[in-house]
Amino acid sequence: MAQPIAPDYGQQFLFPPALEDWVPADHPARFLREFVDQLDLPALGFAMPVATEGRPPFHPSLLLKIWLYGYFHRLRSTRKLEAACSEHLSLLWLTGLLAPDHNSLWRFWRENKKALRAVFKQTVQVALQSGAVGLALQALDGTKIEAAASGYTGWSKEHMEKLLAALDAALDQTELKVVEENAGLDALGPRLPAGLAERQALREEIKKGLAQLAADGRAHYHPVEPEARRMNVSGRNRFAYNAQAVADAQEGVIVACAATRQETDVGQLAPLMEQARENLSPAAVAADPLTLADGGYGAGADLQAAADQARPVLVPPAEGKPAQDNPYAAQHFTYDAAAHTVTCPQGRRLDHEGHTTKGGVRVERFRCHCRDCPVRGQCTRDPKGRQLEVWPHTPVVQAMRQRLQQPEGAAIYARRQVIIEPRFGQLKQHDGFRRWTVWGLENVRTQWSVLCATLNLRILYRRWRASRGGGSGSAAAALRATAVGAVEAVLAGGRELWRRIGPLICGRWPVSARLVPSLAQVKTFETVSARRPYRKFRCVCPA
Repeated sequence: MAQPIAPDYGQQFLFPPALEDWVPADHPARFLREFVDQLDLPALGFAMPVATEGRPPFHPSLLLKIWLYGYFHRLRSTRKLEAACSEHLSLLWLTGLLAPDHNSLWRFWRENKKALRAVFKQTVQVALQSGAVGLALQALDGTKIEAAASGYTGWSKEHMEKLLAALDAALDQTELKVVEENAGLDALGPRLPAGLAERQALREEIKKGLAQLAADGRAHYHPVEPEARRMNVSGRNRFAYNAQAVADAQEGVIVACAATRQETDVGQLAPLMEQARENLSPAAVAADPLTLADGGYGAGADLQAAADQARPVLVPPAEGKPAQDNPYAAQHFTYDAAAHTVTCPQGRRLDHEGHTTKGGVRVERFRCHCRDCPVRGQCTRDPKGRQLEVWPHTPVVQAMRQRLQQPEGAAIYARRQVIIEPRFGQLKQHDGFRRWTVWGLENVRTQWSVLCATLNLRILYRRWRASRGGGSGSAAAALRATAVGAVEAVLAGGRELWRRIGPLICGRWPVSARLVPSLAQVKTFETVSARRPYRKFRCVCPA
């Protein structure tokens, strides 16, 4: 009777286990080790520590492998990584049974921020060399991620001004009280009341915050994380940072990434396209892929900058209300740059009225003087007639609008959300990353680069495993082939055994029955039990 399978904690090894046998051949840890080992860490900017006394430091390659393994498996805390170095079998293999503590891991992060951001570019280069980047179509988008600091401890400008006034009054009274109480004392000096230094430090912090708000033109300040700004995060107003990414259409490889403290996406189109071009150079220079983005990147200045650089883009212009809500919106007026004329939806030309300067840019003005226009009341409320401003980027915006109205352009643009938005969904939903775990803009940029590098490493790992013939399907097929081979070997051994002892068994029978059976006289019975198939052999000799 078969017994249930239970662990045997007293099991002894005949030979010591080999470290290389601890993880399968297609495990992600092996891929991460190969990826880090082929990097030139000093060239990337990693600090190579040298110890003249005391305990030798950990090698940067070891600590980098631990960080990449952690992000690959959704472990982003230094203390959780420290525990994993002693508990995760695959990480024990990757570290060679070394276990750095959380302080060593964090010091490595703090001292190599720029080098960690350079690792992302290396993932892009490896993806390009492996054929995972198509260089034909790419999509750009951004997402707001909440800052690590609590939103409930932030200050508004109004609250800071009231608090500063109260502190100034309290400190003035305290200083007068100190002078009165310490009048006539010896040269030892006055005795300061408890809490005075803390109040003065708080006043300096408030003054510093008000100065930053005046420079930024904002109304909210966080004393713990002053670089964070109020943004719309999933319908809530929170202190956050704006994370940007560009993904290639072929397999979703992120080819450019950035994190800013700007609440909107205005001005991000050209810098991110330039970063993608640098990360993919020189291949991107020759291919020049088409970039898709939503209306947040469709400011006229951004479209004009892309046109000046001869970069192909497909971005809906930022025009406020939808055109169908107002048939006489500015986007329905046609500007002819060659003739320098503006035609209204009724087919009438507007008169050139002159020009003005806004933000250092020359803006042309056109006005309609048709008093008998049948739709004048719907078009404008200005008694002088409808006025229209033509900016230098107006022809580019008009051409982009017409291109998106064509079926081909609309079909290409429809692919935007399929290319880039699953990357953000994977980070937020699958990896559970909905809040930064570091403080400060520089740390946020480093963490975002490592997150994007992790997404690329997962794509590269799938290609690496396929190239090695790995995967769950091939592993199961190999297991089945091994099992079938073992069963066939047992059956072949049984047949060989009968061939040897069968004649001897028949030789002990009576003389009248001493017939040596041939193989044709041996009948094989195949039986299938509840556990496994097996075969029975029976002699069918006439005697």
